Amino acid sequence: MPESIFLQGPAGKIEVFVDHPKDDIRAVAVVCHPHPLQGGNAQHKIPMLLSNVLTERGCLVYRPSFRGAGLTEGPHEEGFGETNDILAVISQLRAQFPQLPFYAGGFSFGAHVLAKCYAALTDLERPTQMILCGLPTANVRGLRHYETPEINGDLLFVHGEEDDITLLSDVVIWAKPQKHPITIFPGANHFFTGYLKPLRHVINQYLTL
Repeated sequence: MPESIFLQGPAGKIEVFVDHPKDDIRAVAVVCHPHPLQGGNAQHKIPMLLSNVLTERGCLVYRPSFRGAGLTEGPHEEGFGETNDILAVISQLRAQFPQLPFYAGGFSFGAHVLAKCYAALTDLERPTQMILCGLPTANVRGLRHYETPEINGDLLFVHGEEDDITLLSDVVIWAKPQKHPITIFPGANHFFTGYLKPLRHVINQYLTL
């Protein structure tokens, strides 16, 4: 069972689930979940998959709850306040384990927030590797237009061909000037339904720890 802790954020306490590796801690990671007002939470299948892969590799993983999910305090702010929350989580996690490599992964809204965090961090503060699944880069069905910053580094972008919530065509337009490769699952929807095993395989192939 994961441990549950609370960290201080800009708008109050942030609920964080902590997943421990079986053996020694070799690295630390933050994993972010999908939109809290659309049913997303830290127990969603994609963040859980990301955390499972990372803990198997020796990572101590923090899975914070966004505002509007779990016991995290503060009003939902469409990714703006949430970015500040996750930056606070990252800062506190890295202060606790200053010598260990840092990794990150997110899905959907969580991928958007992590992209914004990545852009706000210095080169020394950024994760060694980061996995972004179903990244919103433009209009998201039923929600709003997302402005995703340009980011560069050791990044894995995974997207479903038939994602009708965050369109693959929008991600391609966003990625093209930065020359980012995108791993596409033919036939997959936004939630990678029926594709969890190949998703796990791709993430495992990517990670170097």
